[in-house]
Amino acid sequence: QVFAVRRMLEAEMTRAFVREVTPAKIRALKEHVAREKAAVLTHDAASRNELLGDFHVRMAELMGNEVLAQMLGELVSRCALITLMYQSRSEAEHSNDEHGEIVRALAARDEERAVRLMTEHLLHVEESLAFDRTVPTHDIALALT
Repeated sequence: QVFAVRRMLEAEMTRAFVREVTPAKIRALKEHVAREKAAVLTHDAASRNELLGDFHVRMAELMGNEVLAQMLGELVSRCALITLMYQSRSEAEHSNDEHGEIVRALAARDEERAVRLMTEHLLHVEESLAFDRTVPTHDIALALT
């Protein structure tokens, strides 16, 4: 249910973001996506997971909507442990690529494409979680690598 709530909330946030997009906001999102990519390339699961989730919160922050940023932060936190344990590195790379596509749609002020990409991205993240992966229960550090 958390993922479904996120999809609805983020679709509306994306619509609003397109309406007030600026070059500075796009630059900030591009910088964030670059930091995500660096974390993915270093195989740092914790950092990549945090940055991939923070992309969504960052959008709300750039809109100046602290209430939305806080709500998204809470939803992202609820999803973070799940994605950290069950998202593969290749899926994290794909999420980073999807963030780049979303930013391009935002920069082009293409509201429908941006909303579609955001919704597809969140669905893809949810559908790509490998719940059949064996996660060690005796050592949380091993479970999170």
